[in-house]
Amino acid sequence: MTMYLSSKGPVAIATMPFPHAANALKKLNRESPERIEEIKALTEHIAKLEAAGDDNSRAVIGDNQPPEEPIVKVSGRKAIDAHVSDLLTEATNWADGVAVETAGQAAEVGKLHRSLQQAAELVKDNAATEKKPHNDAIAEIQAWNNRYVAKGLKGTPDGSLTKAIAATGRLSTAWLTKQEEERSAREKAAADAALAAAKEAVALREEAKETTDLAVMDRAEDALADAKALLREADGVAKEKVRVDAGQGIRAVGLRSVWHAELVEGPNSWALAYGHYKQNSAFMDEFHALIQRWADRDARIEAHRLAGVPGFHFREEKVAA
Repeated sequence: MTMYLSSKGPVAIATMPFPHAANALKKLNRESPERIEEIKALTEHIAKLEAAGDDNSRAVIGDNQPPEEPIVKVSGRKAIDAHVSDLLTEATNWADGVAVETAGQAAEVGKLHRSLQQAAELVKDNAATEKKPHNDAIAEIQAWNNRYVAKGLKGTPDGSLTKAIAATGRLSTAWLTKQEEERSAREKAAADAALAAAKEAVALREEAKETTDLAVMDRAEDALADAKALLREADGVAKEKVRVDAGQGIRAVGLRSVWHAELVEGPNSWALAYGHYKQNSAFMDEFHALIQRWADRDARIEAHRLAGVPGFHFREEKVAA
């Protein structure tokens, strides 16, 4: 009888259940192809089990041969892929909707569970190793970027260009604001002059309707023309754009409005704002997600569970650990 030399000792191949035999064959083909006799015997044994429809059989009662120890020291994608493929094949054999019925089966599934967890860590560790040079490069690029243009980042000072842009922007804003104030003053003066001229023209037109003096009629027409000219001037001043010409090919610097929402000091300000936004479904989705995150956090802390959260109950779920 051909024996399989497992890490737990010799095992009669003819007594091996399908999952154990299949994994053993994969391991030999991958790591020890020179063990020709065992490979041949395992291949024939698996073929018999498949022919008998026993290719998804569970460990028999009393079987004390657990799956092979997981290869936890493999490295590199190809080796990990092969290891994970073996484990997933075994997991498929076990996770077929049939409950575990014996302590031996529970031991095998438990060991497989741990092997799958170890494989997940292998994948994560390998991914982290592969990503490290890229992450280091990205971090170096981001540090270079932040040195110049960081703005409003927690724990990171504003970049040199950001500060210089802010400083020159404040200088430009001060100058442009002064020019805007002067333009507004000219606009008001022009509008006041146009209004006064219009009132005078209206009065003269009324007088001209009753007079027989041609000079009075001419003055009325002249006053109306002057009023119209002043109105055009006032309109022109109102449309002026205050800006600084930065040079040929460079966009001029002007003023723009930036609006900010500032909370009104008062005991009900937040409640009033909530009353306004609660009609918005997108807002409520985000609001509910925020509450759920806090409730989930409290569910993980015993003291908070004891205190409770209004509107929530804490449900315990047992999972394999």
